[in-house]
Amino acid sequence: MKEDAPIPVYGFVRGDTLGLLVLVRPSDSIATLTSTLTEAASVRVAPSRRARLFSGERELDPRASVAAAGLMPLDRVDLVPGAR
Repeated sequence: MKEDAPIPVYGFVRGDTLGLLVLVRPSDSIATLTSTLTEAASVRVAPSRRARLFSGERELDPRASVAAAGLMPLDRVDLVPGAR
């Protein structure tokens, strides 16, 4: 398997009725993953300029890479729109 090959991640956006399966590269930032999920859900949920991404109870640093955050294929992340 290629080192930076895309991996599937399940994303759930608060307020959305569907879970999303998105492809991200391990080198992508958490901010990129957040943007990807926001855009994918935008037909059902109004986009939020400020959103936080969680893996379980842990908030993910938007500056970290997907790999540095420890996300693996088919992991679940939850996007919580709104201000901090």
